[in-house]
Amino acid sequence: MSDFIQKIVSGINDKLGSVDMSKSIALNIKDEGSIIVDQNGARAEEAEADCTISCSAKTFKGLVDGSVNPMTAVMMGKIKIGGDKMVAMNLGKILG
Repeated sequence: MSDFIQKIVSGINDKLGSVDMSKSIALNIKDEGSIIVDQNGARAEEAEADCTISCSAKTFKGLVDGSVNPMTAVMMGKIKIGGDKMVAMNLGKILG
């Protein structure tokens, strides 16, 4: 697992407390790896999920630091969302 993925897993686990994760999210970060976030927390793993979010590492870093607007990135095709798009809103709550 890359250091980048490990940092994301740790950061998400630190912020999960009040977010309802009854449905799962798969984060697929190009050239880095995959993360599953569900009621058991975040972990580096590739698996089926209720919602799949795919983007580059650069775009994900921008989401975290606030330099990338999530809605604009989706409309421009920099972020792809599959499955239950409403579950993707939970990622926004986690990332702050």
